[in-house]
Amino acid sequence: MTKILVVEDDQLFREAIIQFLTKKKFEVEEAPNGKVARDLMLMNNYDIILSDIQMPGMSGIDLLDWSKKNKPVPFILITGFSMLLETQSAFDLGATEFISKPFKNDELLDAIYRIASPEVVTEVVPPAPEFCKVSIEEFVLRPKADFDVFIKLAEKKFVKLVHRGEHISTERVTFYKDKGLKYLYILKEDFGKLVNFNLNVAHLIKNRNDISQEKKMNFMKYTGEVILEKAFIDGVDKQSFTEAHDFLNLTVETISEYKETFDLLNMLNTHSDYVYAHSMGVAMYSSMIARKLGYESNQAFFKLNMAAIFHDIGKKEIDRETLEKPRHLLTTAERRQIESHVTRGQEILMAISGIPEDIVQIVFEHHEDCIGQGYPLAKIKKELHPLSRILQVANLFMEQALKGPHNPGMTGLAAAQFIERIYNSRVDTDCIKALKSIFSQ
Repeated sequence: MTKILVVEDDQLFREAIIQFLTKKKFEVEEAPNGKVARDLMLMNNYDIILSDIQMPGMSGIDLLDWSKKNKPVPFILITGFSMLLETQSAFDLGATEFISKPFKNDELLDAIYRIASPEVVTEVVPPAPEFCKVSIEEFVLRPKADFDVFIKLAEKKFVKLVHRGEHISTERVTFYKDKGLKYLYILKEDFGKLVNFNLNVAHLIKNRNDISQEKKMNFMKYTGEVILEKAFIDGVDKQSFTEAHDFLNLTVETISEYKETFDLLNMLNTHSDYVYAHSMGVAMYSSMIARKLGYESNQAFFKLNMAAIFHDIGKKEIDRETLEKPRHLLTTAERRQIESHVTRGQEILMAISGIPEDIVQIVFEHHEDCIGQGYPLAKIKKELHPLSRILQVANLFMEQALKGPHNPGMTGLAAAQFIERIYNSRVDTDCIKALKSIFSQ
């Protein structure tokens, strides 16, 4: 019989845990604080210590530290968002498992079995959950969590600190931010909720078998190869590229969950390899420019990525030979046809209920400029969506840097300098500076 010492200063909570564990046939003893627990550990042997982290007098971490030096025992520590830094310290000291208040009984049992009876847990091994990192800035103005929130303690060790629906202390988030914490983690499946992307009509289609998992995985693999092979421009800062690459993968995975947007992606790819590679490159460099400009919101990055991916979707109805023809050889009719892709792209995206209006606006404006010489409406800078200015620069950049049927390509810095020299006042100067800084090394 597994012998467990429950260390908890809240009497009602402690009694509830003891009652549950006793019913499950564990041998249980209790301690109201760390000092009493230490004395009991000197007199008795225990298989597991289940302890709260935060207790007056002698905390759970102090008890863990004492145990490690004097009488090593596996620890399960009860934690929470307010004890995020303490959780990291406890992990560094050797805590075996963590559970976050308020926890479910099954979560507690799983933690105990992983220590006392690992064979029970490994009989049926569920697939390991996948996580994505989220800037801590996301939680400054988010009083309530729409999803579980985790801290990463090691490469494959994530601990839940906030439960779905739980309120998050803004003061505590600010405190962690000031301490240098940059990222928390959520499940990949919750990414759509984070960026507020949910197609109103398509949610019924999402779980249908129209898109096989194998087809999606193959498409993601191919897209990843396109990004790495085509969008990695000589001279790019590798850390900036990696961050943008990871986020673009999340974006493509999210929009691939819905048949309408997956079909658009697939159609764009099959119509023209060059247009697809160009679109992915524009998404990559749009993200990098936005980060250099100080953007931190995942929702802004997602909108920018999605707009970049679909900014040329209107070209899917234009003959491939025309699309790949050198610009100076286009007839007037062909030039008009190509320029019509902006309006057609707007129509295509507006037909999908649930795509945010500002994404459609950014797509519609990506060939406008800051002095009213763009198309289709000759808007000026103050009339443009702020993200449109970023997309415009990233689009011009990829036109120069990406190797194509009639373009040998340029190094990143040369392409940025070309845009600065040729387009000058037509593009946002801050965006150009941000682009150049990506290649400053």
